Amino acid sequence: MNRYFDSQFNKHIVTIYPGEFHCSGGEEYISTVLGSCISVALYDRTIQFGGLNHFMLAYDQTSSKENDALAGRFGEYAMELLINTMLKHGAQKKHLTAKVFGGSNVLGSNENSKTPLVGAANIKFVFDYLEREQIPVISSNTGGDRPRKIFYDPKSSKIWLKHIRKTVREEEFIKKKESEYVHKVQEKKEHAGDIVWF
Repeated sequence: MNRYFDSQFNKHIVTIYPGEFHCSGGEEYISTVLGSCISVALYDRTIQFGGLNHFMLAYDQTSSKENDALAGRFGEYAMELLINTMLKHGAQKKHLTAKVFGGSNVLGSNENSKTPLVGAANIKFVFDYLEREQIPVISSNTGGDRPRKIFYDPKSSKIWLKHIRKTVREEEFIKKKESEYVHKVQEKKEHAGDIVWF
């Protein structure tokens, strides 16, 4: 997690990375960059309080515990962590709404890939999960093959989204970072654009 002041928005920004989440009712924005990963923005309109997570894989095949340092990288834990933290801050589940972003196919898919169609699997997981939990999805921007950068205002639930142009440098950077995240998870297993407001 990283904090800085952004002169364009005139706001403090909290940047989250895979496995992290942040909740706030204050004046700060929450930001992240997504490739095949997913971010869910939850919001309780009655208390004007929101939160954003960032997970990289839908399920943990290693039976991690929720207090494990890597647990938040898996959707099945990341969603529980975000929802439970929202409830601890006074949100009520019946008032929660969701916005969903990410799931691009930036890593590609082939026979040699250890992570074929990660983005598509993440998208299916998160929509199924939210339907099961009866949390309505009021907007989403998922799929495709371009990374996204989002800024989330947890006080109003507005999302500023920009698709990242796939220059060779940017594309290789995103692929490198996502491959590093996947490699860390694999190690654990072995040992155990356009601008849019939403």
